[in-house]
Amino acid sequence: MTTSSELDTLTVAETSRAVRAKHLSPVETTEAAIERIERRNPSLNAVTYKGYEDARTHARRLEARIAQGEDIGVLAGVPSLMKDLFGFKPGWPATLGGLSALSRNISDTWSMFPARVEAAGSIVVGQTNSPAFGFRGTTDNATVGPTRNPFDPTRNPGGSSGGSSAAVADGMVPLAGATDGGGSIRIPAAWSGVVGFQPSAGRLPFVARPNAFGTSCFLYEGPITRTVEDSALAMTALHGFDRRDPIALDGTVDFMGALTRGVKGKRIGYTTDYGIFPVEKQVRDVVDDAVRAFEDLGAVVEPIDFGFTVSQGELSDMWSRVTAFGVYETLASLAANGLDLRSETPSELPESMMHWVDLVPTLGVDDLIRDQRMRTSVYDRFADVFASYDYIVAPTLACMPVLNGDDGETQGPKEINGEPVDPLIGWCMTYFTNFTGNPSASVPAGLSNGLPVGMLVMGRRHDDAGVMAAIAAFEQARPWSHHYRIPATRTL
Repeated sequence: MTTSSELDTLTVAETSRAVRAKHLSPVETTEAAIERIERRNPSLNAVTYKGYEDARTHARRLEARIAQGEDIGVLAGVPSLMKDLFGFKPGWPATLGGLSALSRNISDTWSMFPARVEAAGSIVVGQTNSPAFGFRGTTDNATVGPTRNPFDPTRNPGGSSGGSSAAVADGMVPLAGATDGGGSIRIPAAWSGVVGFQPSAGRLPFVARPNAFGTSCFLYEGPITRTVEDSALAMTALHGFDRRDPIALDGTVDFMGALTRGVKGKRIGYTTDYGIFPVEKQVRDVVDDAVRAFEDLGAVVEPIDFGFTVSQGELSDMWSRVTAFGVYETLASLAANGLDLRSETPSELPESMMHWVDLVPTLGVDDLIRDQRMRTSVYDRFADVFASYDYIVAPTLACMPVLNGDDGETQGPKEINGEPVDPLIGWCMTYFTNFTGNPSASVPAGLSNGLPVGMLVMGRRHDDAGVMAAIAAFEQARPWSHHYRIPATRTL
């Protein structure tokens, strides 16, 4: 008999094994997750929509299938949450990050994360908080306010998938979905002390309509978990071809087999700042120490110089311009269907985002060519480095978690070490893979003054299994499960 307190700490893998062995039922795991959310979420503001009745119905159906002898999948009975930003489940609202005018925007379709995890036996119990359109590395919006970091509720958990990362770090659920257009799987994973796995472009298809080809960077969906094994189980369920995505990859990846491959003999290029970012000393110190684990595991770790000829400010501005095209297109599409957010809820469209969105119609062909050339130069530098190295390792972010504001506009720092950075994304050393398509993951590197620091592991294009192998080896050498005592004992 599994007790209530034991249910609170089960991982994805432990839950699935217990349900498949009929030691637990999907109804029990779902009810336990609902109880945890009701008890713990009010102090974090991570879960913004509660789909409890749908979840209960799905759990009962799964229980009936198990009783009939069916294998319901690798995520059997695992309670999960999905992100309320470009995430869709029939009958549930899709507010694109807390926009009140979209509270009546009820989806009639599925996005990949909820569709595939439920097909693998998981039960999605609700949606998580996000900033409007995900256009920043923090989680806050004018409608429901900021999500709070379970390691220090005065601080932000990162974004834009901050609701998902906070809920997982706090133990509400062991699995949550995230989307990523500039680091939104990995940024909150770093500040919340969890695992954020961003697969290769096309590995987990991203279905976008009415424009399947997009106008911005590579967009990803991926899992947030506490353990690497849980991430591997989630990716086993999530990856696979879908004809609706023009860049979808065919074939399967043995994510579970990668967990024991190790990194002996692998070559790792290490950078603290890519040669262009100001990085806080606390972050450098933690990751400098963490990367030594790879040497202990038999890998060769060497410092690398990217030799970028553009500044971090130029790159973050380019990311903002390119990403603004997608927001501009979405706003225009909503307006064409009778929902003009510029007129209905202008105060909920952050000024910092609209600065870039309003630039879109003023950009000419020369501007577009310039940005794509800059993006190509970034791609080339990473391709050159990966000709010599199996992995690139770096801090995920340049700074520690920031304090939450009270105006719905929490942002990152405006400067680090005296150097100006864009408070939206300029402190996030994650958007490179949104330019290049490489797989990467953020894992907990350690704590500084009780707050998490993330380490980014990036692999060669399409080597998702290699990234999983590297972070699994790191977790074995430097386990972080004891860190979760801090969220577990926080004041509710």
